[in-house]
Amino acid sequence: MKRVGVVAALFVGVGGGAYYAVQSGWWHETEVRTIEAFHDHMEQNGFAVSKLMIDGRENVDRDVLKKILKVEQGQSVFEPDLKVLQSKLEELSWVRSAVVERHLPDTLYVRLEERRPLVLWQRKNKLSVVDAQGHVLSDKGLSKFKNLLIVVGEKAPEFAPELVAMLEAEPDFGSRVESAKWIGDRRWDLYLKNGVEIRLPEEDMGQAIKRLADAQREAQLMDRDVLAIDLRDPVRIVVQTSPGQAEEYQASFSPQKRI
Repeated sequence: MKRVGVVAALFVGVGGGAYYAVQSGWWHETEVRTIEAFHDHMEQNGFAVSKLMIDGRENVDRDVLKKILKVEQGQSVFEPDLKVLQSKLEELSWVRSAVVERHLPDTLYVRLEERRPLVLWQRKNKLSVVDAQGHVLSDKGLSKFKNLLIVVGEKAPEFAPELVAMLEAEPDFGSRVESAKWIGDRRWDLYLKNGVEIRLPEEDMGQAIKRLADAQREAQLMDRDVLAIDLRDPVRIVVQTSPGQAEEYQASFSPQKRI
C-alpha cells in the first residue's frame, strides 16, 4: 500500500508539473525556441531561400502575390507553410489551382493555373471580366481586355461560351461583333462595331450566323446602309434599312443572293 501511495503521489506530482508548464506558457515558449533554433540551423547550413520562382502568372497582380507569399530572402526554406500558401492563392479570383513546392536547397517554387478570360460582362452599368464558367475575375484594369466581347443580361455569362465558339467559327463576322445581349432567357441580339443590330434565333444559332457570313461574303450585306438584320426566320434574312434606303438596297442585293 505504501508503494502504491508513492506512485500515486509521483503521478500527481508529474501531472501537476505538466499542467503548470502548459498554463504558464513554458511549453509553448520551449516549442517556439526549438523551432527557431531549427530554422536558424537550416539557414546557416545552406537551406535559406535565395530564389522564388513563379510560373503561370499572367493576370494575377504582383503585389497581391507578394502579400500572400511573404517570403524573405535568407529565411529558412522550411519556414513557409506550403499548404497555407496554396490555400490562400486558390482563394484569388484569377487562380483556378496553385502548386507550392520546396526545391531544395534554396528555392520556393509556385505554379499557377489561371482562369482564362472569355467575355466582359456588363451589369448595372459596370463591366467585369468573366471566364467560361461564369466566374467574375476582376472589374479593374480592364483595358487589356478591350477586345473581348461584351455581353449583357443576368444569365449572359452562362450562355456566352457557346456564342463565342460560334463567332470564332466565322472569324470575319465575329471580328465585327462588339457586344451581345441575352434576350428573354432564350436568344441573343448582337451589335456590330458599325452599329448594325443582328437578331439571332433561339435555335440553330450557328447556322444562322453562317447564313449571314455567307451573305456578307457574297454581297457585303453588313457594310450596307442597314439598321438591323433579323435571322430568326430559318429560310430568309429580313433586313431593316435606313429611311429612304430600302428601294436601293433591295435592287442591289436581290440579284446577288436569293432570300
